[in-house]
Amino acid sequence: MVDLAIKNGRVVTPSGVIFGGVAVDRERIVYVGSEDLLPKAHRVIDAEEGFVIPGLIDPHVHMGGAPGVPFEEELYRQFKNETEGALRGVTTFGHMIMAPHHESNFRYLDALIKAGTELSYVDFFSHGVVTSELHLTEQPELWRRGVTSFKHFWNAYKGADGMGILSHTDESIAYRSLLFVAEQGYPGVAMFHCEEIDPIYLLTEKLRKEGRNDLEAWAESRPPWAEAKRIYDAIEMAKNAGNPPCYIVHISCAEGVDLVAEARRQGYPVWGETNPAFLTHTCKMDDLGCWGKVIAPLRHPRDQERLWRGMRDGGVTNIGTDLCGYTRKVKEEGGGGKGKFNNLWDAVPGLCGGMEHLLPVIMTFGVNAGRISIEDMVRICATNTAKVFGLYPKKGVLSPGSDADIVIVDPTKEVTVDEQFYHCCAEFSVYQGWQFKGLARTTIIRGEVMMEDYETAGKPGYGKFIVRGR
Repeated sequence: MVDLAIKNGRVVTPSGVIFGGVAVDRERIVYVGSEDLLPKAHRVIDAEEGFVIPGLIDPHVHMGGAPGVPFEEELYRQFKNETEGALRGVTTFGHMIMAPHHESNFRYLDALIKAGTELSYVDFFSHGVVTSELHLTEQPELWRRGVTSFKHFWNAYKGADGMGILSHTDESIAYRSLLFVAEQGYPGVAMFHCEEIDPIYLLTEKLRKEGRNDLEAWAESRPPWAEAKRIYDAIEMAKNAGNPPCYIVHISCAEGVDLVAEARRQGYPVWGETNPAFLTHTCKMDDLGCWGKVIAPLRHPRDQERLWRGMRDGGVTNIGTDLCGYTRKVKEEGGGGKGKFNNLWDAVPGLCGGMEHLLPVIMTFGVNAGRISIEDMVRICATNTAKVFGLYPKKGVLSPGSDADIVIVDPTKEVTVDEQFYHCCAEFSVYQGWQFKGLARTTIIRGEVMMEDYETAGKPGYGKFIVRGR
């Protein structure tokens, strides 16, 4: 007799979709297969022919980043609500600890673990930022504490846009960090935010002087070649620093997808992440105002189409939401309080609601639209992410011995994104008024039913910090 069984589902396994069930005992999956052999269970959940998938893993989350508010204070404001929203499809996420270049990463990691242990509904892990000599010295201890992925702002944030506190990663720091990751081996990963920032600053000044204040101007100030150049540089540097895995975050342009696809065809361990909004929105959508301001920027339909194709040819291997938990007031009034449509240049960059709308966005505009299969969604949003960040096969797959992180998806369930849609901190969204089709009905994390029939069932504090590399 096992604790829990799921029956009557279209189960997405590593071998494809099967009609059957999943059995769970304590925190682990013990059986995946035909319903005829499903063990007897204390509790049985009928999937009603919905998809049964491994919980999605969002590798790219920022909390605690409101301007002028202490990190710990803002982290505590956001953690409970953002992770309750995550239950709508995401069972694990990776959080960036982005210490300023002159501050230690350890304080930020300690705060993350403390807040998550008290407030998180879902499991979480951490990436460390490397932008200074101090951060280089901290890498061995971070690794010992279970942080095995390191993010580099590859020439970004050299001081303009009010974000100089983050600083950029110069060639010397990036190369030495890559050497460290290569020496440690799996599951070490070097992550790169790629922008050639100096021409971006020049273009920004030019466009502002011209009086441009539209979303397309934001995209023009950060052209595709400026992103692609640094992606090329990051891949080449990694090749010549022991060839550790190189993970490019938030790819927005066709040129970036091409570079990742070619590197993978040549056998290099390069991974390419995109943002769900890049798959659905463009810089031509003027009604978004500063809500659509994000780094990298929303681009053009040709880029959007290339991103979708990249999921099939290897140019896009992962999806991360780049979540920011801003309030509407922070987004619209930051930089001078000019509102949604007159604050493009001074508003804080970032998108809200990401973990909560990740699954319905990919179901609606990917799976149900026929652009990708349900197996593709699981591969890109769960399995690949588990593999690159050292979580597989504990996470990211429905297989005996894996954590019982399971989501039952109703592919026909429809909802309009209105003021009642979000459970997370989002007070606004680039999906406001849009229709989603395909929602998570039930979410199980390590054997515990945390959401049932679209309603939160679990308690905050169930989520655990995942120590990697041991």
